[in-house]
Parts: sequence; C-alpha cells; structure tokens
Amino acid sequence: MEILGSILGLLPCLWDRTKTQVDYVRHLEENLKSLRIEKEKLMELRNDLLRKVEDAGERHMKRTERVVGWLKRVDVMITEVDGILSQGEQQIQNTCLGRCHKNCWSTYKLGKEVITKLKALSTLISEGNFNEDELAYLPPPPKVDQISMDVPVGMDRLFEEAWSFIQDDAVHIIGIYGMGGVGKSTLLAKINNMLAETSHEFDFVIRVVVSRDPNVGSIQDKIAMKLRLLVGTWCQRDQQQKAGEIFSLLSKKRFLLLLDDLWDPLFDLQQVGIPPLECNSKIIITTRLENVCGGMGADKWIKVDCLGEQNAWELFTQKVGEEALYSHPQIEDLAKLVAKECGGLPIALITVGRAMASKKTLNEWSYTLRVLQEFAWEFPKMEEKVLHLLRYSYDGLGGEMTKACFRYLSLFPEDYNFKKQKVIYNWMAEGFFKDGSLYMATQEGHHIIGELKRACLLEAESDECDHFRMHDVVRDMALSICSKDQNDKYLVQEWHRLTEPPPIPKWEIAKLISLPYNKIEQLEGEPNCENLLTLDLASNLLREIANDFFQYMPSLKVLDLSRNRELEELPKSLFKLTSLQSLDLSRTGITELSPKFKKLQKLKFLGLSGTPLKVIPPQLLSSLSNLEQLELDDSSLSATSINELLDELESLKNLKHLTLTVESKITLEKLSTSEKLYQITYGLDIKECRGTSSLQLKNNNVLQRLTMNGCEDVEEVTVCCTGNDISRKLCFRDLSRVIIDNCKLLKDVKFLMALPNIRNLWIGHCPSIENIVGVGGGGASMVSGYINAFASLERLTLWNLPALKYIRSHALPFPRLTLLRVHKCPELKRLPFDSNYDARKLKIRGDREWWDGLEWDDEAVPATFNPCFRPA
Repeated sequence: MEILGSILGLLPCLWDRTKTQVDYVRHLEENLKSLRIEKEKLMELRNDLLRKVEDAGERHMKRTERVVGWLKRVDVMITEVDGILSQGEQQIQNTCLGRCHKNCWSTYKLGKEVITKLKALSTLISEGNFNEDELAYLPPPPKVDQISMDVPVGMDRLFEEAWSFIQDDAVHIIGIYGMGGVGKSTLLAKINNMLAETSHEFDFVIRVVVSRDPNVGSIQDKIAMKLRLLVGTWCQRDQQQKAGEIFSLLSKKRFLLLLDDLWDPLFDLQQVGIPPLECNSKIIITTRLENVCGGMGADKWIKVDCLGEQNAWELFTQKVGEEALYSHPQIEDLAKLVAKECGGLPIALITVGRAMASKKTLNEWSYTLRVLQEFAWEFPKMEEKVLHLLRYSYDGLGGEMTKACFRYLSLFPEDYNFKKQKVIYNWMAEGFFKDGSLYMATQEGHHIIGELKRACLLEAESDECDHFRMHDVVRDMALSICSKDQNDKYLVQEWHRLTEPPPIPKWEIAKLISLPYNKIEQLEGEPNCENLLTLDLASNLLREIANDFFQYMPSLKVLDLSRNRELEELPKSLFKLTSLQSLDLSRTGITELSPKFKKLQKLKFLGLSGTPLKVIPPQLLSSLSNLEQLELDDSSLSATSINELLDELESLKNLKHLTLTVESKITLEKLSTSEKLYQITYGLDIKECRGTSSLQLKNNNVLQRLTMNGCEDVEEVTVCCTGNDISRKLCFRDLSRVIIDNCKLLKDVKFLMALPNIRNLWIGHCPSIENIVGVGGGGASMVSGYINAFASLERLTLWNLPALKYIRSHALPFPRLTLLRVHKCPELKRLPFDSNYDARKLKIRGDREWWDGLEWDDEAVPATFNPCFRPA
C-alpha cells in the first residue's frame, strides 16, 4: 500500500512534466511566431540604441562598457535565434498534416530551445532599457589630432629649427611668419602630425585656426571643442565663465597651443583662458604680419621664404604629373619657365601646376607662359586661389596712402631692386605725402616701407638694408588691383623686348608709363600727355629723343632715363618740364649739363651717378634752390671740378642727401671739414688718390656706402673715431656696405674693426693684403677695442687676394653672417670658425680645391660646415 501511495503521489508530477514536454511539440509553431516577434522587438531596441550612441559619438563621446557588452550579446542572440527559426521552418514543413512529427525527439528538443530563447530574449530586452547617462561618456581628448596634408616640399630645415625650439625649455612662444601662401600652415601641420607620431610630454596639442576678425569667444569655443568642454550649458556661459573653465583645465596640464593665421596680437591670453606658460607649455603662432610676432612676445621667430628653384620645380612637377610634362619633348623646358613665373610661392606653384596637368600641347604651354608674364590675374584660378589670398594682406594695410604707395611699386619691372631713397623721392613727387619736406617724407617713406615689409608684401635681406624687392606674384596681385581701378591709368610694359614705344594714343590717357628693360632706341613725335606724372624709360637702348618729345607733358614730375648708355644728348623740350621734381640720368652717356638745367626750378632729385660727366657749368647746381638729393658718385668729374663744386654746393640750403666721388686726399679732407656737406654724404667713392700713402676717415653717421677703388699708392687707412665704448658703437652708425678694390699696396683692413654696422663687405684685387682683422700688436688691440666688430656682417666676399693668409688667426663670432664667398685666395687655409659656431644659416661658396685644402684645429668642425659649402 505504501508503495502504491508513493506511485500515485508521483503521477501529478509526471503528468505535469509530460504535459510540458508535449506542449514543446504541440505549440512549436505558435512559440516560433512569438520568438520571431520578440527578436524583432530586440532589433528595434538595438537600432534605437545605436542611433543614440552614434549621436553621442558625433559629440566625441564614447560608448560605455555596458552598452558595448549588451550590443555584443544582442548580435550573438540574433544569430542564434535566426538559426532556431530556420530549423523551426524545416520542422513545420516536415509535419504530417500538422498532427504528428516524423522525428518527435528532434521536435521536442527544438520546442524546448525555443522556450529557452524566449526567456533569454525577454531578459535581454529588459537589460537594454538604458538611461541617457548610461549610454556614453566623454573620454579624455587625444593628445594630438592628425591633420590631413600633402607631403611638404623644401621644409626640412625650417621644421628642424622649429622642432629644436619646441624642445628648448627656455622658449615659450615661437612665431612663424611669411607672405600668404608661402607654407606657414603647412609647416604648422607638419609639426602637429610629428607630435601625433612621436612621444612627447604635452598633455594637449591644441590647434586653432584664427583667421581675420576673430573674437575671443570663437577662439574659446575652438579650444573648448578640443578639450571636450563644448557640452551642456557651455553655449549659455559668458566669456569670463568660459575663460575660467579653460584656465582651470589647462593650468594643471602641459600644453602646446597652435594659433594658425593670426592677424592681430592676442595681448591678453588670460582673457581667453590661457594660463601663464609654465611647466614648459608653449605657443606657436603663424602670421603673415611680422609685427604680430613681436606683439605676441615671441622668443624665437622663423621666417618662411619662398622655395628655391630646385624645390619649386619638385613641387610643380608633383602637381603637373608626368603624363602632361613629358607628352612632348619641348614641354619640360616651357614648364620650367612657367614654374619660374610662380616665384617659388607654393600656393602659386600648386594652383598653376594643377591647372596644367591636363595640358599636353606646346601651344597651351606657350600661351600659359605669355599670360603669366603679362596678365597673370587672368590665368584660371589665379585670381581666386592665389591673388585673392594675397589681397588680404593688402586690405589690412593701415591707410589709403600706404596702399597707393604699394600699388605704385607694382609699376616697376619684375625682380626690380628698389632703392629706398629713390622710391621715397618718387612717392613725394607723385604727391602721396602731405608734408612736402624731405625730412618728413623720408621718415614717412621709411615707415611705409617698414609696414609693407612687416606685412610680407616686400622683401629685404635685413631691416637695415637700403634696397628691397617685391615678389613677382605679389606684384601680379598689385597689377590686378591697378587694372580694375579707373583712377589709376597705367601703361606698363617691361621686359617685352620692345624696339619701339607703344602707340602715342596709349600714352595720352596714362598717368604713369613704365617701359623699362626693353630695346627702345628712339623716341619720336609730340605725345600730348597732360595727365602724365611718371615716365620710366630706364634700361633701354635709347640713342635719340626728338627735341619736341616732352613738349606737352606739363604735369610730369618723375622722369627716369637711367642706364641708357648710348644717350649722350638731352632734347630741348626736357627743359620745359617745369613741374619736374625727380630726374635720373645715372649711367647714361651724358658728358655735360646744359645751362638750361636752371629752368628746372622744382627739381628735388638729380641722379648723375656712373656718367662720363666732365662739365657742369658754374653756378648751375647752386641755381637749383629746391634740390634736396644729388648723386654724383662714380662720375668722371676731375678733382679740380669736384673741389670747385663743393664750394657751390655749400649754398644749397635744401640739400640733404649727397653721393660723391673724390680722387685726391685734398678733396677728401675738404669734404670732411665741411660741416654741412660731409654730414649729408650718404655715398662716398674714393678713387686713385695718387701719391697718398695713408688716408684718414672722419666719423660720419649718415654714410651708408663706402668704396675705395684704384687707390694704388695707399698703404694704410685709419678711422678718426674717439671717445668711450658707447661713442665707438655709434661710429659710422649707418655704414653698411664697404667695397675695397684694386688697392695694390694696402696690407690690411684693420680700420674696418671700427665700423660696427657693416653688413656687406667686398674686398678684391688687393695683392698685398695678408689678413683682414690682424693679429698681435695693433690687430689684437683693435679686436679688444671694438668688441662688436663684424657683429652685423651678413655677406663677406674675398676675391683674388693672392697673399691673404687668414681672416683672423682665432675664431671670431659672426652672429649674422649668411654668405661667405672666396675666390682665388690660395693662401687662405683657415677660417675663423670653431665648433661653437651656429652654421645653420651660413652659405659658403668657393673653389672645391680651396675648400678641400682647408686646415681645422678641431676634426669635428668640418662636419659642421661641409653642408654649408657649394662649389662656385
């Protein structure tokens, strides 16, 4: 009975279990439908969740580990469910009229698995209901964000220089400057990407493109985006609150801030939220305005110049491609000329190169060359991609007068070597300056030239250099502006090989005509040019000008006939130019001045340098009462004529600028003792001085150029410059260029040690010179007495000095030297450099045999200077 009772007690349990197992089979089809529905619910939940986390990802947020794990489990579950559903469909197809299954055991197992998955799906769905803050989180920003860029060309030296500054703990702010499109941003991108690829100690590298007319708020937002602060209520916060958040984060970190395309100094960095640059944090700026580097307090400045010829060609060929470049045997030669027209400016090389990639005929390349030479702004994309970029610098100039002065410079030839003082006289004659005095015009002119240089619209070897240039592409931009200005009626055709001047009707509507560097031999006719202000005919082949040619040019103020060697006579109508203020006859064939010059009473500038001039009528120059600048250097006037002329020039009250040639010691002493004339002598040529063994130079603080040529009897030159160290530093304060040529008995040039500001020194054809600085005795005293000797020297040329043994026997600092040229100096075996010299910017040119024969005290030194040398 007890056994029977136990069996009867088990029956309900066995029934329940059997019933469940039967239900697995009986309700299989219904359960499969439920499984499919639950799977679709899970997929809908997953897709909604993915959209949310993708939106968070766009805000630089990262999925939480819970979300990542859940999505992985969902993917596995869906795969497994799909397999079960596939099996279920097969089982149902095998069912006999829906009542019995051919394989009840497999159906049972499948039914049981369906029920299990339904429960698992329910659990997974309930786990997928995440709160918003459980979906994603804001991770720490990456140290550096990579910047997409092409492989840079010709930037290795600049990059190495910048990289060394980044690693220098004493450098906090680095300024990179240069003209628009020259590659400043490319250099910054290369620095950024190198930091992304190498280990460094910065917690953040933050790049902000500032551009024109920025505001503090926009800079803050760009920094906040990098620091992952641009969330929540950031946009509702005021400038001070934003600065506080940025400051709070950065003050605890070491950071590198890259400010690209800065147009104005950010004088108060803390206003943005940038903490003091401690813990070796740094800032690098790029700008096309040199004064921005100063305004930002940059510790180191890097100027990005245009590419050299080889690198420019490499960049150009990259963009053109081989298919176009070698599609015709003669295209490569034309392509080199086209590339040259870009002046090494990367943005121009890239723009023109890409445009020419599909051009495969000679006619297309020839046409492109002509367009670039004559009307570059009409080349496809040149205005939009290149000139428009450069125009930003023009638009940012201080005022209309500065812009007018800049446009005026575009009317001179390509690669023209402008002389500051002559340009200023032309500007003054054109009426650009309000104050008509030479002194004020000079001050204002130098300020404008400085402003244009700081805007990288002009180029010069140094701030003190008295010459400058305008880049070809910058000139194209200026000419483009002039071509659209109805008030500027210019006729400009230089380097066109014109043998005849343009038709007279073109002359008669022009305000300025510039026709230099052509082959015009003759000027005929009587053009009616009532509005003409400037006429530039320099560097032609002029032999004859019709007597009445200038008859109807009543407004002409500037006339340049210089460098026309065959022009020996001036037309009579020239003396009717009563408005003329600037007349340049330098390097013409004029041998005498007509007394009719007295009619040119408004004349302020008269250039007679390098002429065979032998006769100046008495009292002619003294009658030109408004004359302010007279250039008579390198002329053929006799010593007697110069002596007489000095007396006459004393009476010119307005004369402020004089260049002169003296041929005797007596004339030099007479000039030196003139309180008026010597202190306005800006250029002095000393020639011959026969019978004179020694010369003394009296201090002159305006003299800029000194030449000694053919002084065959002179053995010694001394400088009269007394006083303390401060006085000596001011001795010959502005003298920057010295030429010593063909002085056969001169043994040394120790007097140069007393001239502290020489930048360009040329010594040649002096067979007795054995040393430059000197050693022992007077040489040693000279070096110790003038500690800053050669501190400003940038270029040193030693030419055909057969006895020269040394520049100095011991190392001498040349902190600014960029070029050393040596030719035919066989005894010069040592250079005054040691292992401490910074040779990164030095170029050495000379004979290979001479270079290989040099002797060095330290075997490590040649490795430093070998990269500087190129045979010449």
